[in-house]
Amino acid sequence: MTDWSQLKHAYGTAEDIPALFERLGTEPNDEVWSDLWSRLCHQGSVYSASFAALAPLADLGGEAGKDGDNALLLAGAIAAAADDETRGQHGALIERLRALAHARIRRPAEPGFYVYLLQTAMALDGVPVWSSALEGLADGTIEVFCPECEMGVFVSIGEGGYFSAVGDWEPGDPEGSPLRAAASADLEGPARVLYDAAREAGVDTVALALTYLFGEGTCGECGAEFSIAEQVAEQY
Repeated sequence: MTDWSQLKHAYGTAEDIPALFERLGTEPNDEVWSDLWSRLCHQGSVYSASFAALAPLADLGGEAGKDGDNALLLAGAIAAAADDETRGQHGALIERLRALAHARIRRPAEPGFYVYLLQTAMALDGVPVWSSALEGLADGTIEVFCPECEMGVFVSIGEGGYFSAVGDWEPGDPEGSPLRAAASADLEGPARVLYDAAREAGVDTVALALTYLFGEGTCGECGAEFSIAEQVAEQY
């Protein structure tokens, strides 16, 4: 049995955490999940109670519906903030959550939300860049720097089009240089995992966006061609 009174979260003793988990399913859940997030992963910070919470989160993560998804998202955020030693201490639970997350990303979801499920799977896999850097796919915009001239480059991947533009591009401005998507057959590593999951889940807009994310762009300032994913990774 976990002695929650001996653990800490963002606001002090964690003795209130069991009651929050018990409230799930008995009242509107958004408030409960907000309380859990603010205590267990406050602005990306984690605490002793955060890792103790992985067990009840794993129990919830296998459920269909909003509670299951919320449990996986919170567990992924906690895992993303853990160092290697802490991950090792909780390896069995993280592996259990990892299996649940990978099963989940093979089922449909609204595209914007699906991106966060992909991030969760990457966090539980221990892939640091793509556990946070996929967020740009949710709103269709990414900012990187040219590897040659270091100019800021705006990258549009989504409904706004697939192009790169120099400087402070805003909707309504002329499109810049077209992006070049990676061939799906050439994707490997995390890119392969993410793409295959999106295709299996039928979230084709995200699958397409991933081919551009792992494709190439052009700097409108100096004309240099660059790997978008590599430049995103440079910022993490």
